[in-house]
Amino acid sequence: MIRPALEAGSDVVADRFIDSSLAYQGVARGLGIDEVLAANKLAMGGIQPDRTLLLTLPPETAGARRDAEPDRIEAEDGAFHGRVADGFAQAAARFPERIRVVDGSGTPDEVLARVREAILT
Repeated sequence: MIRPALEAGSDVVADRFIDSSLAYQGVARGLGIDEVLAANKLAMGGIQPDRTLLLTLPPETAGARRDAEPDRIEAEDGAFHGRVADGFAQAAARFPERIRVVDGSGTPDEVLARVREAILT
């Protein structure tokens, strides 16, 4: 779906892509960030995001924003979520030219202003 849209000149916005795989599988599940990166590069056929936004929140704030009924990932323990956060931090450090870390705390309008700024810089 992504390649044809790009070839047609469209912009593509995705809520998850390679960096999620690096964080969840590479770091949190212990498969190795380099191994997951290599597999994803092969599968992506050269497609790379131009910009990735990493919204961060303190764990207690994130927990308060979840639905009452957690999904299987949300139901994981705090140690797992800490490894996921570490995985995203590693990805941001590895790809600083495209990953922008955005503070996700505050009102929706405050976060939106930070997202807009991150997209434009």
